[in-house]
Amino acid sequence: MAQRSTAVRLPARSPVEGLRRRRLSFAEVLAQSVSALAPTAAMVVVPSIVLVEAGAATLPAFVAATALVLLIGWCLTQFGRRMAAVGGTYSYTAKGLGPVGALVGGWALLIGYAAVAMSALVGSALYGAGLFGLEPTPSVVALLAGGLGLLAATFAVRGIQLSARVALVLEVVSVLLVVVVLGVLLVVARGAPDTAAPVVDAPLHGGGLAVGVVLGVTAFMGFESAAVLGVEARRPLVAVPRAVLWTPAVAGVLVFAAAGAQVVLLRAAPLDVLTSPVPVAELADRNGLVVLRRLLDLGIAASFFACVTGSTNALGRVLFSMAREEVLPRTLGRTHRRFETPHRALALVVPAVVGVPVVALALGARPLSVLVGSLTVSAFGYLVAYVLACLAMPLFLRRIGELTVLPLLGGVLAAAVGLAGLLVTVGGAARWDGEATATVFLAALAPGVAWALWLRWRAPERLRGVGVYDQATASSVLPGSVAAEPPR
Repeated sequence: MAQRSTAVRLPARSPVEGLRRRRLSFAEVLAQSVSALAPTAAMVVVPSIVLVEAGAATLPAFVAATALVLLIGWCLTQFGRRMAAVGGTYSYTAKGLGPVGALVGGWALLIGYAAVAMSALVGSALYGAGLFGLEPTPSVVALLAGGLGLLAATFAVRGIQLSARVALVLEVVSVLLVVVVLGVLLVVARGAPDTAAPVVDAPLHGGGLAVGVVLGVTAFMGFESAAVLGVEARRPLVAVPRAVLWTPAVAGVLVFAAAGAQVVLLRAAPLDVLTSPVPVAELADRNGLVVLRRLLDLGIAASFFACVTGSTNALGRVLFSMAREEVLPRTLGRTHRRFETPHRALALVVPAVVGVPVVALALGARPLSVLVGSLTVSAFGYLVAYVLACLAMPLFLRRIGELTVLPLLGGVLAAAVGLAGLLVTVGGAARWDGEATATVFLAALAPGVAWALWLRWRAPERLRGVGVYDQATASSVLPGSVAAEPPR
């Protein structure tokens, strides 16, 4: 009797070949999420923004935001333990909601990464101006933002390994600096006769809490970006889920502590300090802590810069994934021969990330308005992407026969809470002067939705490749495997 062949037919190459496979350690994967989240900047900048909008609901809003992000992170780990993707939550969503839902979520994710990179670029330039003792006028911030954007592009093209290591070290040092500055201010800060207490202690109401939660989520945006390193991580099915959960857990503690300190400090500070572009730094200046002010500016500028590089890295890889699936031009799926990075995709997005805020500033927009506006737009994008990914999770587990009650409840709850917060915030945008940002987000999302529907109607065959992920190849396993036809 002839013996049946047991050879396994494997593809000759991975659908995402060209990236450096299995090179990044867990620390470097973690650094991607940390740098995109920018905990130092989040600790200093976000609480004062939430305070203005949420008042007495500030601390409850941060508790709710942390809980929501941790639940979302847990939902994403259900994918991360089972597949190594380049498109992050975009690729995850494809496995549950199909290509159209994935493209909508992926487009929202692109908006999130791009807008938060713009916000961080302005933030880095704003605090950089303070570091050098320059007046943070729109023209000065625009000039610094342009230079920092070129530097970030260089880091992104040269590879994630170097930028991840530098970012992790900078964040650790910067967090320590912020803790020291806030601690010293709590001891030495003096009260003022005309304080911001009426704003800080504004009565709690549902609308303010919902807005506070959504703005609080901006302190965590990018926490899931380690998911785009599924190909490049050494142990992706372990490293990625850990990074996605550990990052928001630690950041949540840090941001809540910083928010509590700022509630105490800004309640006793003059109102113009609360509404200044850099409240904590301004407070340090007024209390004679000039050296600490400069160190604080350095730490926050570095943290914002790390966020620019981390978000740009993630943005480029999502575009790379879409191009390999042929739902975007194929040229965006090419990688640099030497650095093995998606340089074509980066060449497309970096001019936009740098150009939009620089042009806005050059036209006279206030730096803080550009920072907060782009940050809010990014929050809308991230929340849409997160809601769709959480909805996709139980459907994905059901498809592979692994759905249980806990993931079903977790996915539905995370999606429902995220969607409710998003709808309440967009619906009440006019009340908190966010109508323009909601309009900008919807206008930016519309082309992505239209493109997904057009592909579904006119070119459904192009949707078949949506959701690619890294696969074992004939050359990467034991001898005896047979190479199949290479993927398109």
